[in-house]
Amino acid sequence: MNQEQFSAFWIQLKAPLKAKWVKITDADLLEIAGNLVTFTAVLLKRYGATENGDVNTWANRRYSHWSGNYTSKYADPVKVA
Repeated sequence: MNQEQFSAFWIQLKAPLKAKWVKITDADLLEIAGNLVTFTAVLLKRYGATENGDVNTWANRRYSHWSGNYTSKYADPVKVA
């Protein structure tokens, strides 16, 4: 997802992002305000480098599903029983 896509998609992403990644605060969401660079900085601050990639992958999955640009790269993981 690039800056233009992230900015356009920000309104749809905020609520599910906060619900899934609980360390992200309302103040963080206001700070991010659709800016991809700020989003990455907040993720590093809240989750560190390890989970930063997981959050970005999650956001790309949401974008792929909602935009109709779904690719197997961002397929939701299959749970093994």
